[in-house]
Amino acid sequence: MDFDPAAVQAAVHLDAGLCLRWRREWGLLMDLAVWGELRSTQIGLPGKLRKRVLEFGERLRSYGSDRSWIPHPREQIKNALSTSLQTRESLEKVSEIAGQFSNGADIAAFRTVWEALSAALMADMAAREELLVRLLNQQYQEEV
Repeated sequence: MDFDPAAVQAAVHLDAGLCLRWRREWGLLMDLAVWGELRSTQIGLPGKLRKRVLEFGERLRSYGSDRSWIPHPREQIKNALSTSLQTRESLEKVSEIAGQFSNGADIAAFRTVWEALSAALMADMAAREELLVRLLNQQYQEEV
């Protein structure tokens, strides 16, 4: 049996308003990572943070991408799952590095933005991944 196109679209498509919100929050996060006063006793940590926040932004962009150009629904679902897992890994890397900063005038603002963004994104990813896996499992059960 084929996938229900409406169910696939609902599972792989993100609300434009949500993507815009995350884009703004990531921009603020990147601004704080580059221009903010974040201090650590570890040499080179600010550069690592900037690199990881930039990588996270790229993953976030992929997570919110339109997948309608992918012709097969199963491939759309697999792409969405893969992107979600990559975004989750990037989230963990930023969290690990951000936790190593000890002080600075902008550390509280950075942590506030990061915690809000990562919590909202993790909640969305958990729900979306569950839906995507359910769609794939449904197809596999019907094939057996």
